[in-house]
Amino acid sequence: MMNKKTIYTTILLCVLFLNAFSQKDSTYRKEGFTLGLLPAISYSADLGFQYGGLTNLYWYGDGTNYPNYNHSLYLEYSEYTAGSTLMRLYYDSPVIIPGIRTTADFTYFRDLAMDFYGFNGRDAVYNKNWEDDSSAEYKSRVFYRHHREMFRVMTNFKGYIDVEKPEWQWMAGLVYFNFNIGPVKIDRLNKRKDDDDKLPPIDGIYDKYLDWNIISEEEAQGGQHAYLKAGLSYDTRDIIANPTKGMWTEVFLAHMPSFLSSHSGSYTRLNLFHRQYFALTNSRNLTFAYRIGYQHKLGGTIPFYLLPHMSTSILTSATSQGLGGSKTLRGISRNRVVGEGSLLSNIELRWKIWRTKLFKQDFYLGTNYFVDMGLITQNYKIDKSQVPADEYDWYFNDSSDKPHISYGLGLKAALNENFIVSADYGIATSEQDGTSGLYITLNYLF
Repeated sequence: MMNKKTIYTTILLCVLFLNAFSQKDSTYRKEGFTLGLLPAISYSADLGFQYGGLTNLYWYGDGTNYPNYNHSLYLEYSEYTAGSTLMRLYYDSPVIIPGIRTTADFTYFRDLAMDFYGFNGRDAVYNKNWEDDSSAEYKSRVFYRHHREMFRVMTNFKGYIDVEKPEWQWMAGLVYFNFNIGPVKIDRLNKRKDDDDKLPPIDGIYDKYLDWNIISEEEAQGGQHAYLKAGLSYDTRDIIANPTKGMWTEVFLAHMPSFLSSHSGSYTRLNLFHRQYFALTNSRNLTFAYRIGYQHKLGGTIPFYLLPHMSTSILTSATSQGLGGSKTLRGISRNRVVGEGSLLSNIELRWKIWRTKLFKQDFYLGTNYFVDMGLITQNYKIDKSQVPADEYDWYFNDSSDKPHISYGLGLKAALNENFIVSADYGIATSEQDGTSGLYITLNYLF
């Protein structure tokens, strides 16, 4: 991983250099078609070499709605040589059905090492030395992981309640999941590895939770589920992709009836998300933004692998996972904070430091500074009675959750306001939540 001082120094130099050549914000009108391309290349010691790419195609028509678009089609494909695969198609349009914003998502994601730390935040003890192959306490680099294959189909619809008050909208949608869950496939990850680098054939935390009956047999291998959602939205944002003023608030219910599930249970969850944006300068190049998210189970039984799922009306990435990771708590380990109810907050200062025209395209560079916080507000009830007494303190501390906090900064590069390449670097304030993370994705966080 990159040295923290190197990252901060590089970003600071970029900010100072670009600010010296900064231009005033300009009016611009984009017509017709445009696209952005981004390769996906990385390497993991256990997952192998990642290759692939993504593209986002935009159609602006006659440019009347610019910087907002008429149609957006997002395509992504990437694969690791060990077998992890991501394929995604996402479509978004405010005009295909007059007066109704329509989105549709089709995603297949096979993750050979999905993060899994247990439940209820700080009640689940995390021992970083068990993952560190240079430590005398080392167990496995994938000790806090499990295998997960996910296929998802999502549809969302938003329409005006009163055309004279366009800020008020109704929301409705249907989401379908098919999960295949299991322990990490050690033999598959060990292929083509030297003997000294192979993962040891030991039980991880997922296997132990199965042995202790914390994860039930019915849920152990996944299942098929669909849920309905409906609610209200209040939206006064000036620009969809990167607002500089206004607010966007959504409240809705997500309900999975038992007849739409391969399991016997059902559940209902309340979701509330509020986002607000303030322009701090007349040029709107400096913006203060914050997001508050709240989820609460009203009743029923949520399968353990759906606990991290955050219901939303718009997906800005392939997954909507929380809390921890690139889309919720940057710098904190993915899925570190999992329960039946949670509170999320993100605070950002966004600065567009340079704007210009390149090849007849509108282009800007920006930076952002952030603080993220998450908290479990409703515990996931588990039975710890079968945990061996001599191992109990290694995995649980029976404490109430406390805020999980991270902070950091990032860089943004935007083409025609909507194709935004994002690099965020976050640092966790507690070793129980991990260390840090560098995330190169698309779009602002919210």
